Amino acid sequence: MKPKIMTKRKSKKVNSIPKWKQGQVKTRRKSVNAKKSCFSLRALRIPTLSGTVRILLVCALLAAAVRYAGVPFVRSIAAHPVFNIRHVVVEGAQYLDSEKIIEKAGVELGANIHEIDVEAISETLEKTFAAEDFTVFRRLPNTMVISIRERRPVALLNMKTLVGVDENGVPLPHIGADMVESLPIITGIKTVSSLSDSTVKERLLKGLSMLGHIYEGAPSVYNRISEVDVSNMAKMGICLVDNGLEVIIGDSDWAKKIPVLDKVINEVTKRDEAVKAIDIRFGEKIYVRK
Repeated sequence: MKPKIMTKRKSKKVNSIPKWKQGQVKTRRKSVNAKKSCFSLRALRIPTLSGTVRILLVCALLAAAVRYAGVPFVRSIAAHPVFNIRHVVVEGAQYLDSEKIIEKAGVELGANIHEIDVEAISETLEKTFAAEDFTVFRRLPNTMVISIRERRPVALLNMKTLVGVDENGVPLPHIGADMVESLPIITGIKTVSSLSDSTVKERLLKGLSMLGHIYEGAPSVYNRISEVDVSNMAKMGICLVDNGLEVIIGDSDWAKKIPVLDKVINEVTKRDEAVKAIDIRFGEKIYVRK
């Protein structure tokens, strides 16, 4: 009798899903991503400020606070008696009188230094005195300083009185006869008011320019000049202080004439001491007058 071979039957799975749902497509719910869900909220957030921006923002807030809340405090400090003016100092005055400058400035001792109008004082001084520049400033806590850049006199105008003049032809009324030993005298200009005439001013500027060329090209002659005649530009010349010799130079070709001026003067005077005038206007031809 053959043994029976036992086979294992596959058991049918019991489908617990109702028939009415079996035909539907099953969808799997995805998990919600927390990061993605917050995207719209993050887009509305204010970006983080950097350290520099924070510092600037704090400074701006502090400045605003001082401006609106601290003004009375700042004013009370500025009004402290330590800022009352005790000294007025003039710097750079070589030819101008410091006492007259202080008097004209009108700075009151004991006044608060912060209440002084420095620009108004500068304008007043520039109108009163012939100086190139006045600068008025505060030197805390209690000193006002008037700094001057003066015009340098290069000659004296021979009018009713001697009046200084700078290289640009600006009259310097505060400079006069006390400088006669160190500055040449210019003749041919009658009054200061006549300098408003362009032809008169041109003659003066021409004479000053000739003096400058002599100073550069023949310094030994420059130191001997006592007078410059600008009454006629074509006959413009100098007069020497030591021997009274007149040298007619003219108003042109200075580059050729002036470098040899010292040599010509010495040669002519050595030959004849009785010579009173030398005319070098015509180049190599030199004329003398006894």
